[in-house]
This record gives sequence, structure tokens and C-alpha cells, in this order.
Amino acid sequence: MQEIFESFIKDRRYGKGVSVRTEGWYRQSWHAFQDALSGASTESISKSDFVPVIERFCSRGVNPITVNTYARAINAFLRWLHEEGRSPKLVRIPRLKEPETVVVTFRLEHVQHLMQYRPSSRNQRRAQTLALLILDTGMRLKEVLSLRVGDIDLDNLLITVRDGKGGKQRVVPISVELRKVLFKYISAHSSASGLVFCSRDGVRLLQNNVRRDFKAVCVRLRILGVKGGFHVLRHTFAVNYIRNGGDVFRLQRILGHTTLDMTRRYVNLQTEDLQAVHDKLSLLSRWG
Repeated sequence: MQEIFESFIKDRRYGKGVSVRTEGWYRQSWHAFQDALSGASTESISKSDFVPVIERFCSRGVNPITVNTYARAINAFLRWLHEEGRSPKLVRIPRLKEPETVVVTFRLEHVQHLMQYRPSSRNQRRAQTLALLILDTGMRLKEVLSLRVGDIDLDNLLITVRDGKGGKQRVVPISVELRKVLFKYISAHSSASGLVFCSRDGVRLLQNNVRRDFKAVCVRLRILGVKGGFHVLRHTFAVNYIRNGGDVFRLQRILGHTTLDMTRRYVNLQTEDLQAVHDKLSLLSRWG
């Protein structure tokens, strides 16, 4: 089965053009379910082969989200086995029920503090600009760090995003306010490498270093109680997009999600949002 899995990896690498990161996810997932896969044959493999492994994960307290992430990769492998005629039936690992959690996002006053902040160092200016860019577009941090000056169309208020997943691209809109921020930043920090955000030597930045700089900015602005850094900024964009009248289908395209289910996870609105809508829609409120 190991050799067949390597054939699957080659098919994904050369046939689908998946990224190195995605390939690593496949391998990590194989390792997680290795006990069920290594001893099985493609002709007789069944859903019951995976039950003991899942039960072991649950008994060890592994997060259901983690288990489902591994299972999603293995399901891609199992589907490939069936499509290639190596397995007579399509086998699928069932998803575990995931706990629903509401991500604490940045509040409007936090965004205002970020916009009004006057950094005293290059690193903090870069972190501030990065944060405002994600708040305005919902881009992933790795996408922002790959962004080049040529990807930004200031005239038409558009950015071409390269997500690194098989060379996929999408175009996202930006606001007039973000255009001002980007114009000033690019004018003051031009680089021969063409990267919008880079080190003084023009080298691509490490995510951990940028996260450290942004954390320092949050501490300086006394933005407390919000965990997750740049990824929470992406959640903040998504929640406010829906809160202000945007629809989930356009949001899916902007965020670069392949499925609507992924987008829905980003828009678990806060309790006060539900309360505000309920008051408007309540039948009893009409006669109050």
C-alpha cells in the first residue's frame, strides 16, 4: 500500500500541481492512519478498517478537527484508488462532529487604533500595513508575504492573489482607504525583489517574525483578549463582510475557499449580531 500511496503523491504533484505544503499534509495524514492502511489491500479495504484508529484518537483526546483534517486527506487517496480502478468500491472515512466555537474578532475600536497608529520603526510600520491589508481583503498571511508590487492595481482598486495551491489565482477588491495606505508604504519601502513586504535585503519574510512584530503592535495599542494574530484579522474581515450585507457566495470567492462549508466556519456571528437581527424580525416586536 505504501508504494501505491507514493503513486498517489506523484499524481497529485505532477497531475494536480499541489504545493509542497499540501503534499506534506498528505504524508502526515498517511502517518496518522498508517495502522489502518499499511496492512490493508486495495481490493478489500473498507470503512471498518479505520474505526479502531479513530477510536484511539478519541481516547487520547485528539481534537476532532485534527482527526477530520487527516481523514480529508485520506479520503482523497481513497477516492483516487476507486477512480484509478484499484479499489472496487468507494470507501470514505466519516467525519467526526466538531465543536462549534465563536472566534473572538477585532472590534471596531481596535481597527480604529490600528489605522490611527503612528509607528516609530520600520518593522512596526510593516506589521501595521500587513494588518490593514488583511482586514480590508481577507487575504491569508502567506499570500500577503508573496505579494508583489505588480500584483497591485491601485487605479482599479484590485489585487491579484496567488495562493500557492497549484498556482491558483484570484482577484480581490480593495478600498480607497487601503489604496492610500499601500501607496504610502510602497513609495517609502521599494525593493529590487519586487516583494511588497520583505526584509531590508529584499528577502521574503518569515511568518513567525511578522507575527512577533504584530504582537508587539497589539501590546503597544493595548489590544487585549484577541488570540490568533493575523488569522483572526481574516476572520474579522469575513464576519464584518456578512454583518454589513455581503453574501456568503461572494465571500467564498474573496477568501479563496474551495467549498462553501469552509466559508461558513468563518462567519459564526457573535451573540449580539443574532440579538440585533432577532429584534428586527420578531413578530412580537411589531406590536411592542
